[in-house]
Amino acid sequence: MALSRRAFLTTSGGGVAAVLASRIPPARGQQWEISYLCWNNFAPASDKKLSEIGQRFTKDTGIRIRIDHIAHPQQPSKYASEVQTQAGHDLVEMRMHFPWLYEPQLVDVSDLVAELERKHGKVLSSGYEGAHVNGIWRAVPQYHGMFLAAYREDLFKKAGLKVPDTWEDLYKVGRELKKMGHPIGIPISQNYDSISTASAVRWCYGSTEVDRDGKTVAINSPQTIEVVEWYKKVYRDCMEPEVLSWSDASNNESLQQGKAGWIHNPVSAYIVARDKKLVTADGLNHHRSLAGPAGRHETDVPRSIGIWKFSKRIEPAKEWIRYLLGKREVYDEYIMSGSAFNLPIYTNLQDHPVLKTDPKYAALRNEGAQYHTYGWPAPPSDKVQLITNSFILPNMLAKAVTGTPTREAIAWAENEMQKIIAGS
Repeated sequence: MALSRRAFLTTSGGGVAAVLASRIPPARGQQWEISYLCWNNFAPASDKKLSEIGQRFTKDTGIRIRIDHIAHPQQPSKYASEVQTQAGHDLVEMRMHFPWLYEPQLVDVSDLVAELERKHGKVLSSGYEGAHVNGIWRAVPQYHGMFLAAYREDLFKKAGLKVPDTWEDLYKVGRELKKMGHPIGIPISQNYDSISTASAVRWCYGSTEVDRDGKTVAINSPQTIEVVEWYKKVYRDCMEPEVLSWSDASNNESLQQGKAGWIHNPVSAYIVARDKKLVTADGLNHHRSLAGPAGRHETDVPRSIGIWKFSKRIEPAKEWIRYLLGKREVYDEYIMSGSAFNLPIYTNLQDHPVLKTDPKYAALRNEGAQYHTYGWPAPPSDKVQLITNSFILPNMLAKAVTGTPTREAIAWAENEMQKIIAGS
């Protein structure tokens, strides 16, 4: 049932569906349908726009597409279920290093990435780290999201607080914010935001989970002790215990509802507050992520689209990716709908018009920033993703801030990471 690229290029409109349908018995229907699994985007307008684009894709190609959305904490179990049963969706949206974890189950999409790079320029390093697996593209980079600081600028001005530049500055500011009834909001719980912030703090203090060789667990270090001690005093003096049970949405909600005075997050918290006309929206603004003794290191979150090998609709699935990401006018429309939460992941599109849609996006123009994906400086791997999936880093911090001695919490994390690196 494979259909050559030449057949697609020489067939247009409903004729595409006709050619595809000719490869299957008439009793099974005359039209191909593909299915695409996505997360519930934190920029809701992006999901609405994706649906609109899907409808146009069907009209233009004759290929029907079903787009399903689930909360992103549910995605890992859904991937595992579909791989186990060898059935489910044709395309799946993947975060960070999931393409490494599912390398044997994903189609080689190097041809698609080559096409996109000819149009849009090379993929950013974060997209490369996430989806270029052992020399082969196992997913197509889709967009990325950068972590920065969102804060109550109105409260800062009212109290005469200086915008922090380092994590130590944040501790000093955070004490004052908590006294004002507006604590800082950094989750220390089993979610991705906890890892995104803790990774940035670690890097800025020179702490490493796994060494550059990808084999040596290095979390037990004096630098990690500094990180843990920083978290302990910030939790004690600047935050509320609720952060221990927060979801990825909780810090957004705390800022939007007027409680938190500072959070570490992409711009989604502001986007929702602005679009819903919440009373806090006008007082919100952003500044770049913070620095530490080892410099300023910031978290980038790439997302990509993979195609399962068990799909019986591989060529139609590729056409969806070409339509969504390869058509410049469509990709621009998609990026604009996310209002700077979903940013282009190709080099020639970095000065995208979406950055000019709101002056409060100025902090996203971080020239010279050092962006990393989880696990850095270790090379990307399936083991890095398994460490992510196990939430070892936030669990270590949660133990420490709730009474476990610092060295004991770090030793626990070291042991858990060694189990994964050793393959046990």
